[in-house]
Amino acid sequence: METIIFLTDFSIAARHGFDQLLTIAKRTKINNVIIYHSLAYFNSKYYNTGDFMLPPPVIDEMEIEDVKGKLRLLKQELLTVSPITEVSAHYDLLTVMDGVLRISENEKIDLIVVGLRGSDDVGKNSVGSTTVDLIESHAFNLLLVPEMNPAHLYKKALLAVDLSHLHERLPVKTIFQMQELLSLEWHVVNVSVLGQQSAAQLIEEQSFLHSSLDSLEPIYSYLEGEDIVSKINTYVEDHHIDLLVTAPRKLGFLATLFRKSASKKLAVHTRVPILMLVP
Repeated sequence: METIIFLTDFSIAARHGFDQLLTIAKRTKINNVIIYHSLAYFNSKYYNTGDFMLPPPVIDEMEIEDVKGKLRLLKQELLTVSPITEVSAHYDLLTVMDGVLRISENEKIDLIVVGLRGSDDVGKNSVGSTTVDLIESHAFNLLLVPEMNPAHLYKKALLAVDLSHLHERLPVKTIFQMQELLSLEWHVVNVSVLGQQSAAQLIEEQSFLHSSLDSLEPIYSYLEGEDIVSKINTYVEDHHIDLLVTAPRKLGFLATLFRKSASKKLAVHTRVPILMLVP
């Protein structure tokens, strides 16, 4: 894997993501990791007043030094696990989305690792607006990491797909690169709502899916109905899945995994990491 960006705000949620990055680094070769922290919150209370712009805020140098120190510690921890990886730490005043886009101008980003906030008492992980922006941009492969065992290993992967325009969006090359790196046992599950496609369309999509992935020797299953989220979660638990992989088309069925809460956050119901792949 060439380049991974790890996004951190130094929260417990970010630590979940970093622990998974360490686990991946122990198991595979990663050439380059960029640890990124946005200081955009410094500007969060400053607005254009019409005819003039208020001066930029005075940045607390002690806070900047604190950020530098935390980034330095993360860098050292990762290098201890994977000394062959080139690790850099970066911070700026851009929003996370703008910062990632700027990095992508000079680096081909293979993966962005993001920690989800901790589970509440009904098993939901809150997702902030920054993560939602990254998901909706449909521009980068994302690994969303919930609160979980830091030593979580990827042995079984569930690829959840809806049989619609797969030839346009199924990242076959990336899936096989994952297999080369991680030697996974694959489960491929079609998730669909009854009556959305004709029999001819389903046959065509199924044929493409099998011709693309049969060499992985996956276990194929089909889930139908309205409550897809519950069915996926049950499948994950029943088959001891370690990683949920999706190839969403403008979120597609995955949109049902997210819902708005009263606090205008988004929540995702998952106990395993979600890897969202782009074509």
